[in-house]
Amino acid sequence: MTKYTDKILKVLAAGRFLNIRYREWGAVDNPKVGVCVHGLSRNRLDFDDLAEALSADWRVFAVDMPGRGGSDWIDDKSAYGYPLYETVCAAMLARTDADEVAWVGTSMGGNLGMRLASRPNTPITKLVLNDIGPFIPAEGRRDNQANFGKDPRFASEIEGIAHVRETRGAFGPFTDEEWGKFGRDSLRELPDGQWTLQYDPGLSQPAGAIADSDNWDLWPGISCPVLTVWGLESKLLRADTIERMASTGPKSEIFKVPGVGHCPGLTTPEQIDVIGTFLAK
Repeated sequence: MTKYTDKILKVLAAGRFLNIRYREWGAVDNPKVGVCVHGLSRNRLDFDDLAEALSADWRVFAVDMPGRGGSDWIDDKSAYGYPLYETVCAAMLARTDADEVAWVGTSMGGNLGMRLASRPNTPITKLVLNDIGPFIPAEGRRDNQANFGKDPRFASEIEGIAHVRETRGAFGPFTDEEWGKFGRDSLRELPDGQWTLQYDPGLSQPAGAIADSDNWDLWPGISCPVLTVWGLESKLLRADTIERMASTGPKSEIFKVPGVGHCPGLTTPEQIDVIGTFLAK
């Protein structure tokens, strides 16, 4: 695997300085910069394959949002949400020292990309949305969050990986080896030798009642080119949403991934190639 560096960015948010962990790939003097942000319960390691492939031509940053991966948890769980994440993302964009940035966002990370790309004077000049759009139906959100916020314990890493594979079977497509990595990246070991999931279970506390998520008001404000990677079995991204995304606003390019739900793993040569080609345009 190409060399990367894990680093810490200190961000003043939620009443304290948070340690935000990110992974940086590629030449530090490369002016072509990409930022990758994960989904609701995921972390920066989801982008290892994509970032490695892109790092020959790009300097790539993959960041853990607060409460995930190697970033700090916060005591006031009600502070988890898009205002906090936008603050972290703005600090991350500043850390890149780039005037123009390509953004790759999976699910929640794509929502953040849309929010930031729609703002005046945004540095985002290319936007890749991985199985997310301006509208998410409530039933899709409920399905995606069915196991979110639980705090299970596993006697071994192998047992934890099996749990991840069972509860996240819509991801992929993954080989057995890729499921192993995805599972390991989802877990952390506890001091007593047990294993659990690699996020703060308190993340689910601010959620409240799950309703439709409608952000169509953001869509006309996005002027950069957009590529949407769509898992054809996704319960979050519907065909009518895709049609509207392709025909209005920035008129997104669409890449369909058959046999996969929420979300495509961004690990296959086809998925990586289509993103690389889009960013190179």
